[in-house]
Amino acid sequence: MRTRRVNRVVRVEPVDENEPQSTRPESAVWSLGEAKRLFLKDLRALARHTQRWHRENITALEKILAKQGIVIQDGRDLTSALLKDHFVFYMLDTLHLKPNTINGRVRSVRKLLQFMHREGMIRRDDSADVPLIKGEQVVIQTFTQEQLVHLLRQPDRHTFTGLRDYTLMLLLLETGIRISECLGATLPDLDLKAGHLLVHGKGGKPRRVPFQTKMRRALMEYLEARGGLATDALFVTVDGEASKARHIQEAIRDYGRKAKITGVRVSPHTFRHTMAKFYILAGGDIFTLQRILGHRSLETVRLYVDMYSSDVQQQHSRFSLVEHQLP
Repeated sequence: MRTRRVNRVVRVEPVDENEPQSTRPESAVWSLGEAKRLFLKDLRALARHTQRWHRENITALEKILAKQGIVIQDGRDLTSALLKDHFVFYMLDTLHLKPNTINGRVRSVRKLLQFMHREGMIRRDDSADVPLIKGEQVVIQTFTQEQLVHLLRQPDRHTFTGLRDYTLMLLLLETGIRISECLGATLPDLDLKAGHLLVHGKGGKPRRVPFQTKMRRALMEYLEARGGLATDALFVTVDGEASKARHIQEAIRDYGRKAKITGVRVSPHTFRHTMAKFYILAGGDIFTLQRILGHRSLETVRLYVDMYSSDVQQQHSRFSLVEHQLP
């Protein structure tokens, strides 16, 4: 009786003795530092922002463990139990970090564990056992387009203060910068030709924030009315002194009352949230938005995506290719 052969050809590639081996023996020990280096190397195809985000989070893991006298010389010691007690809950109970910050770091560590398991550094992938922290749903208030139209109509642009306040509110909406950053801006920081403002953010780290043609025209009109002064502050009072945050905040609240805006706090920071919301809805990417807003953590920017998911759903229903274009 003839035995039918298996209908598959198995090719055995010749071994090149000069080719370096890519893995260590199963008994090899990998330190957290080695794992981190290889993990970050594995991420090189990703955007630089993403690489930096993971690097910062894994570095935070090393520092937090070191605070407690824990140094991981064998990656197999990086268990879910250790990470729960000495990383996740330490950040929550001892460092009192916000859930979003904690969860961002946890997501990077989960990725690291998955990589270590895939590369044979650890026997099991326990990444799913490292918990995320449930935080209260943050409600971020924003203006509607209708409210913005009414609000921006309130300043009397035939007066210097009205023109200044209109320009300032428009700049807050265009760039999403903080009121402290706006009032800290100087004339040398403003580049009308290039269309950007050099912003000195938290921690003294500067960033260039772009603006477009309509904003450029508004700034040019304001600068003509501002004229030459002893101070180089961009926004000034009628007396030629740098504007103060308290006075601007009071003026914006007053405009909100005149515009009869209810259901949302009328403040400079609401312009920042509003800019972020409409940026996301227009299809802007969160990495660029992070740079514009000057957030150190990408998780903070992800909040806008989570918060406006219903708006994203509505946008998708309007522009879905499958829904509207295909037979």
